[in-house]
Amino acid sequence: MNKIKFLSLSLVVLASSFFLSGCGKKNTEGNSPSTNTKSTQKELVLSDSEKPIISLIPRDDGHELKLTINNIPSVVTQMEYELIYSSSEDGLVMEKGVGDSVKVSSKTIEKDLLLGTSSCTNGCKYKYDESVSSGTLSLILYTDDNQSATYETPFILKTSSEVNSQKGFSLDDNFSVTGSTTTKSDYFVAIKNYSDYYSVFSNGKGTGKITSIEPSTITKQDSTSLVGDYLIN
Repeated sequence: MNKIKFLSLSLVVLASSFFLSGCGKKNTEGNSPSTNTKSTQKELVLSDSEKPIISLIPRDDGHELKLTINNIPSVVTQMEYELIYSSSEDGLVMEKGVGDSVKVSSKTIEKDLLLGTSSCTNGCKYKYDESVSSGTLSLILYTDDNQSATYETPFILKTSSEVNSQKGFSLDDNFSVTGSTTTKSDYFVAIKNYSDYYSVFSNGKGTGKITSIEPSTITKQDSTSLVGDYLIN
């Protein structure tokens, strides 16, 4: 009887050891491809004329942003984009995101970034994220010869009433605009573009008056609209 118990226990231990070693081997193999890919990537250096031009235009209701990337270098064959933002739900602030990886076959890519979720099983139903006001836009450009370039910029999303009540807007510590808008129901998005300048977009014309821009080294040609490019001199 003792021999039978000992033999059964040995078989259990042997089976357990085999199972655990198999799990360990599987995890190791799963992690290795991404590690190798990262280690072989080289930096893609772009001149100012080669850098993509980004626009991020809000929809009329502010629940979707149209991401357009122009002037994509011909050497780029794949791109990853990601929009990370904060939203409030039932009094809790939550981090949300939308993004994808796409093959590049032209100099322009357009994507609609929904600030929420959709279900289109029986006609489309949407649940929009509330109180979205800021976040981060990230791009990674890839070439076929294992080069990559990464770009990241903060963004803000403001309504016309918010711009007027706050007497302008501020993207980060390095860019702020004092002014107002005559529009009543527009949305405004501000980013720092891939090249060294700031851009403001709107679903409307964004008419108004710019009183001042900080720092003073940043200038804008037309002061009667908040929309446009703000150049760093």
